[in-house]
This record gives sequence, structure tokens and C-alpha cells, in this order.
Amino acid sequence: MEGAELMQAVTVTTNDAPIMRGLLECAPLRRCFERLVVVDNACTDDSAALARARGAEVLRTARQGYGASVNAGMALLDGEFLCVLNPDIRFFDDRFAEALMEHFDDPAVGMVAPALRLRDGRLQDSARVTPRPLDLVVRRWVEPEFGAVREGGDVDWVVGACFIVRRAAWEAIGGFDERFFLYFDDVDLCERLRGAGWRVRFDPSYVVEHAHQGASRRSLTSFATRQHVRSAARFFARNPRYAVGVSRLTAQ
Repeated sequence: MEGAELMQAVTVTTNDAPIMRGLLECAPLRRCFERLVVVDNACTDDSAALARARGAEVLRTARQGYGASVNAGMALLDGEFLCVLNPDIRFFDDRFAEALMEHFDDPAVGMVAPALRLRDGRLQDSARVTPRPLDLVVRRWVEPEFGAVREGGDVDWVVGACFIVRRAAWEAIGGFDERFFLYFDDVDLCERLRGAGWRVRFDPSYVVEHAHQGASRRSLTSFATRQHVRSAARFFARNPRYAVGVSRLTAQ
């Protein structure tokens, strides 16, 4: 698709220098983007120096949530299509744009995400139906992949670790809702995109690596778990139609 060669990307680091190093040194990934903006979220490590030394642009911010950091970085980018990456994403080849940009030939497609492969070789359940509160209980205690979607096509939402978004769609909804400090920001983003008439698409034919930590599945008293619960409550308060019942799809 015309314009694929102009892809630009943003990633966020919060004292993630060792992980960022891998992204910055991933040659296939770097070849996919003419610009990479690294948002330094009030880091106290050498993230910024590392990024600059490897040719990335750096934007330093005060400590803030993930969505707010991405929004700040995206504001520096131009072009019709933009990419958001977690610092723990790695590419196996440089066909990223070639493989995914064709979806945007459909003018209704606002976002496209590839499949995510974990370091142990398993595919992450990175495309899912919109969860209900009971789904979260099932996922934590019974079936970790409850609600997963494995087939390609239009989906409710995708994990926000790696995706391409059409600028017009991003700007139409104002990007991430910065009231979500951590977690459920991607669920909310996709919900608002679809509510505005855009399609969210998952393409499992192209795979990238994701060194997923699963922090929200650790101790029930951990900071990550508390943030997950808080963000989930915010999402369900805003979208009460999802507050009861269970999702329509079990793991495939």
C-alpha cells in the first residue's frame, strides 16, 4: 500500500533500558521505520542515552501512565499510518508493513495488529472478545485464554503491545484515554474505535515476538494487579453493557 515505507513508530520506556536495548538493536524492526520516538517516562536509568546513541528520537516526560506517554509520542509523528510498540517487541523479519498495510485498503479499518509469539514459542492470546467481570475471574483461576480469538479478521480488541493505527482513526477518538494509568487502556481504545465506526483487525499470518511478563497475574496485592482491577472497574463503569454475564466466546 502506498505510504507503507513512511511508517513511524513510538515506544515507551519506564526504566526499561535492558529491554529497550533489544528493540533498538533489532535490525529487522529498525528497518521497518523511518522514525522511532522513544518516550522517556521520567526514567532514572540510561534509557534516553541508549536511545539517542542508536538513532532514535527521545521525548522526556514527567511520570505518567502508559496511554498518556504514547499520546505524547504520537503527537510528534506525522504520516497517515503510525505504529505503537512495547519495548519488549522484536521482529523476525522486515516485512511488517508489507504484511499488514494491505488491510488499510479497506477505508473502514482503523487498526491492525499482528500475532504475538512469547519467548517460549507459544502464541499469546492477543486478540480477544470484550471481557466481562466474570471473564476476568475465569481467566485468572480457570482458563487463562478464555475469550481468545485465534482466527484473523475483525475483532473486539487487541493487546496494545504492537499495532498500526490510521491517523484519522486515532485523532477521531483522541488516542488513549489518559485516565487509564495502566491496563484496559487497549480494551478501551478498541471499544471507542469500534464505537466510532472503525474496524479493529487481527492478522495472525504475521508474527512478532513479545516478551510478555504477565504482571497483572501475579500476587493479588501487587501494584500491577491493583491497577488492573482499578482500570477494569473504570471500563465497566463506562460500558455497563459489559458489566454482567460472560463473553460470547470461549478460548479457541
